[in-house]
Amino acid sequence: MSTSYRYLMLLRMIPRYPRKIDTATIAILMDRDGIVIHRRSIQRDLEKLSLSFAITCDDKHKPFGWSWAADAPSLDIPTMSPPVALAYRMVADFMSDMFPKEIYDQLKPHFRCADNLLKQTDKATLKEWPDKVRTVGRSQPLMPPKIRAEVFSVTSDSLLEGKRFQVSYQKRGEKEQVSWTINPLGIVLHDRLITLVCTVGNYHQLKDVRQLQLHRINEATPLEEPALSPDGFNLDEYIAGGAFTYRTGEGTIRLKAVFEQDAAIHLEETPLSEDQLLIYQEDGNVFVEATVADTRQLRWWLLGFGGRIEVLEPHGLREEIKIHVIRMISRYTDFTN
Repeated sequence: MSTSYRYLMLLRMIPRYPRKIDTATIAILMDRDGIVIHRRSIQRDLEKLSLSFAITCDDKHKPFGWSWAADAPSLDIPTMSPPVALAYRMVADFMSDMFPKEIYDQLKPHFRCADNLLKQTDKATLKEWPDKVRTVGRSQPLMPPKIRAEVFSVTSDSLLEGKRFQVSYQKRGEKEQVSWTINPLGIVLHDRLITLVCTVGNYHQLKDVRQLQLHRINEATPLEEPALSPDGFNLDEYIAGGAFTYRTGEGTIRLKAVFEQDAAIHLEETPLSEDQLLIYQEDGNVFVEATVADTRQLRWWLLGFGGRIEVLEPHGLREEIKIHVIRMISRYTDFTN
């Protein structure tokens, strides 16, 4: 660990008078961040720093300790602790494919800083942690679409400042672009897509909230007008209400299906719902019953098991699955033979 970095860490830990911090506490905090240093060394460092900075040691009134002078000018020292560096390293290793290239490029300086800091830390466990953790997805990995850097910049800045902005938007499957004035409400990362939750123009009721994909915005121009927001809108409630679950019906359904045993075994540890029921049958199959949201994801999930499951109820869902199966058979059957 470089001396300069250690000095910066020390200056960040010292509170403003009348609060104090002693060398024993500093040593504990340093050790937590992967910096092994003796209390005497901390004391010598602080004494050196006190020659250039407005920090003093009160060794007359208990508890003894160091503090910034009450009238000391504010000192902003942006730095990164080893645990934060580790978090950046984990993001770089395991989540890089979730970000569009333009966004990832903006994070690269932080990743480089994190790598350099971890190389200097005295705590071996922090250095070794990234080599001991991996993440594996079950779904087919997809590459994120390209988002124009200036579009993301205007969108994020407008959202942060609560202002409207103008876009040229190209709907899926259409060649012509439309020009809209956007009232940004939130940004959601979902299935490798970055989705803008917003209203358009002067529409600002809850029923007017819609979603736009950032990669379909070709141009974005900031405006100085304040954004309009629906009364009572809350992003978490909007998501929890099923805005990103591709609902095909209202509310929930009571799913009943028969699974082959090896297809159902994961439901013992990761159930479909709180009221899930599993019944192991004499033929080796498993009867599954659960209350679930009526969504497209449910259908994709069920179809992913192929012939290893049979949907029994509700009747409408069983018929949908049946139609999909018939269509699949027709594509793979050679009627000429």
